[in-house]
Formats: sequence, C-alpha cells, structure tokens
Amino acid sequence: MAANVKKAAPPRKKGVKKDPDRIRLLDITGNIDIPMLIITLVLLAFGITMMFSAGHALSYQEYKNSYAFATKQMIAAGLGLVAMFFASMFDYRVLRKRFRIKGTEIEITWAHIILAATLLFTALTLLIGVSNIDGGPRRWIKIPVFGTVQPSDFLKVGLIIFMAYYIHRYSDKLRLFKYGMGRPLILFFIVAVIMILQPHLSGLVIMAAICGFMLIIGGINLKPLLGMAAIVVLLVVVLINFSDYTYFQTRIATTFDPLADTLKTTYQSYQAILAVGSGGFWGVGFGNSAQKYGSLPEAQNDFVYAVLCEELGFVGGLAVIILFMIFVFRGFYIARHAEDKFGMMLATGITLQIGIQALLNIGVNVCCIPNTGISLPFFSYGGTALLVQLAEVGLLLSVSKRADLN
Repeated sequence: MAANVKKAAPPRKKGVKKDPDRIRLLDITGNIDIPMLIITLVLLAFGITMMFSAGHALSYQEYKNSYAFATKQMIAAGLGLVAMFFASMFDYRVLRKRFRIKGTEIEITWAHIILAATLLFTALTLLIGVSNIDGGPRRWIKIPVFGTVQPSDFLKVGLIIFMAYYIHRYSDKLRLFKYGMGRPLILFFIVAVIMILQPHLSGLVIMAAICGFMLIIGGINLKPLLGMAAIVVLLVVVLINFSDYTYFQTRIATTFDPLADTLKTTYQSYQAILAVGSGGFWGVGFGNSAQKYGSLPEAQNDFVYAVLCEELGFVGGLAVIILFMIFVFRGFYIARHAEDKFGMMLATGITLQIGIQALLNIGVNVCCIPNTGISLPFFSYGGTALLVQLAEVGLLLSVSKRADLN
C-alpha cells in the first residue's frame, strides 16, 4: 500500500532563475558590448558635427536657418538612440522563432513577416513614390508628420534579418545548389526588379554585396557562385564595349579622371577631389570649407566626407576610416562569438552593411569608384537612414549580450 502512494511534489524554491535559453520578447539579462556602444556614439557625434558644418550654408539658403539640417538630424539621432536602446533589450532570437499560421500547416517566422513588409513598403514607391529633384528617381514616400522616408533603408534590414534566418535554418544544406543559390536568387530577383524600377542601382549593389558575403560566410558552395560571377563579368564587358549604350562607358572612363568633363559628367567628382586636395595634411580648419558654398552639390549628404577632408585634412579623413575599421572589426568579433548561427549571421549582415556603405562612399569621394549616390553611415544627412542604422546597432548589441566575449 505504501509503495503505491504518490509522493507530493517538492515545493518550488523561491529565487530560482528561469531557463536562460527560453526565448522571450525582452531580455534584460547580460551586458551589452561597451566598445561597440562607444564607437557608435563617437561616430554619431562626429557625424552630426561634420554634417552641420557641411550643410549649414545650404540649410540657410533653403530654410533661412543655418541649423535646420542639424536640428532635423539631431531629432532623428534622438529617436534612433531610443530605438537602439529598445532593440538592445530585445531578444533577437524571437526573430527566428517559428510559429504556425492558424488553421494551416504553414510555419513562418518574424523574419518572413519583416521581409514581406519591407518588400511591400519599397514596392509602394512604384505607385506613390516621389523624387527629390525634377525628373529624378522616385525612391521616397511622403508620410504625414515624418516627411519623406526612403523605404529601401528598411528593406536592407529586412533582407539581413531574413538571410540570417535562412542561413541558420538551412546551414546543413547550403552546399546544395537549390538552397545555396537557387532560392536566394529567386528572392533577389524580386528585390532587383523593385529596385531597378525606382531606379535605385546603388542600393541594389549594396544589397547584392551583403547577401553574397553572408551566403559565402554561411558556407555555400563557391564553384557555382564563381561560375555565375564570371558570366556576369563577361556580360558587363560585352555591354560596355560592344553596345551603343554609352552610360556605363562614360561612368567608368571618367571615374579615375575627374578632369574629363568638369562642366557636366565629372562635375561632382571634380569638386569633391578639389575639396579633398585643398585640405592638405591638417585641413583648413573646422567650418572653413570653401567648396560647400555652392560648388559641391550634396555637400551635407553624399559628399560630406570631401568637406571633412577639406576642413580636417588627411588626419581627419584617416581618423574616420580608422573609426569605421574599428566598428567593422568589433562587429565581426561579436559575430564570431555569437551564441548561435542566427546571431552570428545577423551581426555579420549589419556589420557588412555599415562597412560596405562607408567603403563605397569614401571611394566615390576620392574618385576610386563611380559616383553612385551612396550615403556615409552616421555622417550623411538623412533622418530615416540614421534612425535605421542606430536600430540595427541595437540588434547588434542584443546579439553581444548573449555572446561569449570574454
């Protein structure tokens, strides 16, 4: 009889910690990576300061207020810092958690939902998109209160999150063509169509580079990739040399020669290289740039680095490069020590985006690559881009909280 009596369950001990591996919406445990936080804040403060210097003349011309651009950028920075804080408190693993659609056998994740939402948002530019110049590309959407936003900034994040989940989900199958190349190419074809119709080729190049590097790091079979790359290069060579479409020929031919057509095709490049060269080693002094007064278009945006080099010289330009290198190295360090593959790829994608954009923008400013209209992260004027970049850093910090960085 005694043997059949069930023992009462032992009372639950107070103070016992919950399962640390359980996925929650918020994760207030762990410590964020302080070096990454510091380098981000330094880049942000440096960037807003130089954007103000580069853009205050145009700001006064357009708004009769020299501080208009800086004020808007600081508001975006404040909202971005709030987004970064909440994103760092967010358990990034929620994005990969699968759940079933009610009444079906279909399983999706928040990564799928975010990608679909950002794709649709970007596709809206084809219907209600606006341009910042007459006859220019329709890359922006006007939203009451917020003003104009560029949906492709959100699509970059959607792609990074989804690719991180995809590589995490199929990590053992990526060497098969179907998973390593086939499915990603179908997705990217959809993205490419939307981006080309805007058109926004520079954004498409960045997305292609991010996705390509993420797949390579994720472990795809490189042989098909190299074969496809060779075919693309061959087609580009044929297009440039044997077609009547001279746009690419002109762009590439004038990239390394800003003196080729200083009144038309190379005007921006010529003015940018004048600004860079005028700075010398120490620069002409903060706020003393001459090129920003009507000579250099988009001084507060695409060519803020040229103004920085004019005012702070070689030393200032090198300091910016070093700051971005530290950001990239620290981002990859966090990725390498992430708790899971999803966290590793998420941190890798975010770091790649910031690093690639910085590299391409600086390359344009010093006439190393064709002018593509790519902004410099944390420096170029643009509230949407800045807010999104800081939110991405928050996700990176969220990954760092669960990473083994000791």
